[in-house]
Amino acid sequence: MALKEILESIRHPHRVTFEARDLTPNYGKFVAQPFERGYATTIGNALRRVLLSSIPGYAITAIKIDGVTNEFENVPGMKEDTIVMIMHLKNVVVALPENVDAKTIHIKKEGPCTVTAGDFAVADADVNVFNPEHHIATIAEGYTFEMDVQIESGYNYVPAEVNMELLEDVNAIAIDAIYSPIVNVKFAVDDVRVGQRINYYGKLTLEIETKGNIAPEKALSWAAKLLRDNLTPFMLPEEANGDDEKIEETPKDSVLDSLKDKHVEEVEFSVRTANFLISSDLKTLDKVALKTDADLLRLNGANEMIIEEIKEKLAEYNAHLGMRG
Repeated sequence: MALKEILESIRHPHRVTFEARDLTPNYGKFVAQPFERGYATTIGNALRRVLLSSIPGYAITAIKIDGVTNEFENVPGMKEDTIVMIMHLKNVVVALPENVDAKTIHIKKEGPCTVTAGDFAVADADVNVFNPEHHIATIAEGYTFEMDVQIESGYNYVPAEVNMELLEDVNAIAIDAIYSPIVNVKFAVDDVRVGQRINYYGKLTLEIETKGNIAPEKALSWAAKLLRDNLTPFMLPEEANGDDEKIEETPKDSVLDSLKDKHVEEVEFSVRTANFLISSDLKTLDKVALKTDADLLRLNGANEMIIEEIKEKLAEYNAHLGMRG
């Protein structure tokens, strides 16, 4: 057997599975198998590190309150110290539309009242708040509370000192930005039997807990893409571009034929969409492309988000739903 054939014969999981009961807006439990000995631990460690360090999200990076120039000055009529209010702001879980990188919103409330994270969504419909009951401040009777809040996208942790250098308004107060939408990641590796071999192959179980502003399966997909992008430069050019060359060699008038070898497990669908297609016996992209929107909506587990993702993926291969052979 040629060396390249040996390399390609090494076992690796074809898809990631999950139980529906184990998938919520902020928690997912995913299983992949079988891995050759040692690979499950290697992949589990790598995914965990990327998930905890590099998945992007949104955070409050600065605030501005009239008459208050730093976190040590108190806000008139506010029960909490300014520094305590800032600590509350760091724990607000927000998101903006995907095409919006940053936004400044204005909060205004008359006392007596409490200011909560939900007031951000009231102030601007573009702001999605995932913990609306989260307490920020208490305002006494006879006082008006006004504050500008800057929300930005980013990743990892950025200290207030760095954000301060980017502020154009000298009266704004920079805040430590905790962008990561990931709360916790755990993984476990167990032996799994393949044929007559009992202790040689491994099963990887990955548990992801998020703040709710990103779906666990999407976070996992992004982490895998980041790993792939970082590993591609280590490959020889002919290996890295092999798939692209195959696509270029495909005649333009045979799009459906070119999709017959594109298995759903090999395409970068989210875990939820991939499992939907496989459970519906649509295991290759040519079978998917033959379906219409209406066909897919009749299938168990279908929704508009899944169909939209399928359309976007087919477009990458110059295909669309409703094609006929």
